[in-house]
Amino acid sequence: MKWLIGLFFIFPFVSIAQEHDIEEFNKHNRVSIVMGHTHVPKGVPAAPGGGSIIVASWGLNYEYWFNKKWGIGLHNDMEIATYLIESSDGSQIQRSRPVIISLVGIYNPWKGLEFLAGVGREFEEQHDFWVYRIGIEYEIEIGNHWDLAPAFVVDVKESLYDSFTIGLVIGKRF
Repeated sequence: MKWLIGLFFIFPFVSIAQEHDIEEFNKHNRVSIVMGHTHVPKGVPAAPGGGSIIVASWGLNYEYWFNKKWGIGLHNDMEIATYLIESSDGSQIQRSRPVIISLVGIYNPWKGLEFLAGVGREFEEQHDFWVYRIGIEYEIEIGNHWDLAPAFVVDVKESLYDSFTIGLVIGKRF
């Protein structure tokens, strides 16, 4: 009998928690700005013997969330620099402010942590490349549906060269 009385008191709170979860997830859209630094291991350094290069990058993302676990996004980045890539045959390819447009699937296994993977295209004056993208973000809610998220993204560009971006994402859900 005690457990029946206990259930009688617990059910109203479970109902309130479920209503809160539904209310919390009425924001299916998210727009975000990304500020990052992209490491290009095969980039030719400006100074001889200087190693690989690191380039500033900006991004603008749009995501649509089907539910709390799954979403799809259009992630777009622009590297703010001109640099050279050394290919495996020793030739050099110039990259001048390349822009990446990618379509990614997003999985959120638990609150805040998001894994993403997708495909896109890097556009640049000299040559365009296909891009395969994987990444991870951790969203930290800061109030009124705004969030901050540290991010790490790897772009594989047609097996010619890779880049690694570490960034800070500022997002807004609506």
